[in-house]
Amino acid sequence: MGACVFVASGLSFDVDRYLRTSPFRAVSVFRKGEIPGKELTTRPDSGFVVLVGESKELEQIPLALEFLVRHQRDFRTLRQVGVDNMLLDFGVERTGKLQESFYLPPELIARLGQLGFGLIFSSLQLPQG
Repeated sequence: MGACVFVASGLSFDVDRYLRTSPFRAVSVFRKGEIPGKELTTRPDSGFVVLVGESKELEQIPLALEFLVRHQRDFRTLRQVGVDNMLLDFGVERTGKLQESFYLPPELIARLGQLGFGLIFSSLQLPQG
């Protein structure tokens, strides 16, 4: 099981102000100057994370495409209010195989490019047993 999330951030982005009237429901918010997790440096940016969908890796693709189409106008607004970076992060579960690959259809790659999005694959090795 994996999850796909949308992340928006910016060096001069007022995340709290934006989220008050935003169509997005953030599952996580981070602010400039905070010290995240075990890191020793402060965050240079502010932003938020939205869950696009939880499902098996291949089922995340249609969910991501639908999300990108549905929020196309919202992404333009985000750029206007200080967001410098938008990306989709596909969470994938490592199964311990020697090689694993994930197919991204051209429609998704094209849409990400048109919107100026980055792409990340985050992997998680679950404990055995």
